[in-house]
Amino acid sequence: MVIRLSNTQSKNRKVLVVGLDGANIDLIKLWAREGKLPTFERLMREGSYGNLESVTPTITIPAWNCLSTGKNPAKLGCFSFVQKAYGSYEFRVYASLVKRERCVWDIMSDYGKQNFVFNAPNVLSAYKINGYMVAGCICTAEERLTYPRSLRAELYKQGYEKDISDFNTLMALNDTEHSKKHKEITEKQCKVLFQFLEKNWDFGFFVLTELDRVQHRFWDQKEILLSHYQNIDRNIGELVDRLERKKSEITLIFVSDHGFGKNRNLFLINEWLISKGFMEVRRTPALELLKTMLRILKKPQITKMLKPLTRIALLNQLYISLYFNTGRTPIIWDKTKAFSYGTWGTIYLNVSGREPQGMVNEEDYERLRTEIIEGLGELSVKAYRREELYQGEYLDLAPDIIVQTDDEVSSISARVGEQRVFKEEVGGAHDRLNGTFIAWGPTVKENNEINANLYDITPTILHIFGIPIPTDMDGCVLKEIFTDELAMQAIKYGGMEENKRVIKRLKELKKSRLL
Repeated sequence: MVIRLSNTQSKNRKVLVVGLDGANIDLIKLWAREGKLPTFERLMREGSYGNLESVTPTITIPAWNCLSTGKNPAKLGCFSFVQKAYGSYEFRVYASLVKRERCVWDIMSDYGKQNFVFNAPNVLSAYKINGYMVAGCICTAEERLTYPRSLRAELYKQGYEKDISDFNTLMALNDTEHSKKHKEITEKQCKVLFQFLEKNWDFGFFVLTELDRVQHRFWDQKEILLSHYQNIDRNIGELVDRLERKKSEITLIFVSDHGFGKNRNLFLINEWLISKGFMEVRRTPALELLKTMLRILKKPQITKMLKPLTRIALLNQLYISLYFNTGRTPIIWDKTKAFSYGTWGTIYLNVSGREPQGMVNEEDYERLRTEIIEGLGELSVKAYRREELYQGEYLDLAPDIIVQTDDEVSSISARVGEQRVFKEEVGGAHDRLNGTFIAWGPTVKENNEINANLYDITPTILHIFGIPIPTDMDGCVLKEIFTDELAMQAIKYGGMEENKRVIKRLKELKKSRLL
């Protein structure tokens, strides 16, 4: 049973979201002004645009999750690709710890809208919606790539190629091959998109990852970067041409999960924790180090955790990296008060009664968090208590302290053994503040610059369709981007309880043969 809209004004509307992973609005504005990105220049001149602020930590997951739900990480239980399970030192794929989040396309399906979802990074495996779905770059298994399953054969027949998620494959490519390959992937995926546009649809969500991949590697080589932004510009130029020929009421929304900047300073977070006495490790010679790594990976619980990830190249490598980086010199748990896993600035306290070998008592918890945050502040490193950034039912799964990347800290690593706290890096790193937002269409204001938040995207999409916005969303409708018709349209609020009432009423009508 689906819910039918009574708002006739929204019946013929279509919205296509084009995700440009890592797109930097500052570069787009600069090169558009210089005439190097003609499509982007037109979209901004004829539409609304501006900075799109991301989440903390500023990484692909949870950023796409938050964007597609309008909710903060604690309402989703998602803080990173893989995260620490409550009450243990084990790390798992985030989706295995919580119930599946409801994204904007799920809400659209409830209201009878035809959807297609293509390459959204937070879709780990395709599932049933009212329409079509192709999972993102960390798809859990090939047979779960599409919904319906029969779509997979059609995809490959059209020349579809997945994003490269295997680090070893990427590292094996030289600069020329790396650049060329990502342009080719964009071209092939856009051709599939153009085929999707020929189907019956009301809402589409399509993500290209080219800019993220190349900015990590080529940030300091602006001519190469420009060529990739121009590749995106050409492809979306063809997209706009195709949509205009259809002469239907389509709103285009371009978004990025985060922005980008220079990777100036790498913060070695565990080295700092060790230097301040919050963490103790066992230093070992190189030969013993190798033996230690092998022992760690051979442990039954580690093998059990890794087994379901063997088919997910990206997550498997991230997972192993957690143990290689943090296990490089084993942690002495009964002498450790705080520790960090991964590379994204998440600090956990070793809490008594929560962690297996916890040593931080409840009465010392707040004092220790304050001491760590103030100590980081002396290095100009910003850090926050989890409740300062998040609120929701999964707050207990969040790291106790989260470090924010900015001009002082470009990236973060949990590696041990460098014997220093900061290290100069090369290439690019994620930026929280200069993500990209561009909206273009018949109901969007022209030449209108704004500032937006990643949480605002889903509520704004629902408003365009006249669909009630669930009251637990954290974002706001960007009414300032709309012309009079949508700007003056009252914002509807509702949620699952309202949906249940509508569905119940529809069932009653059907039983009474009035429907």
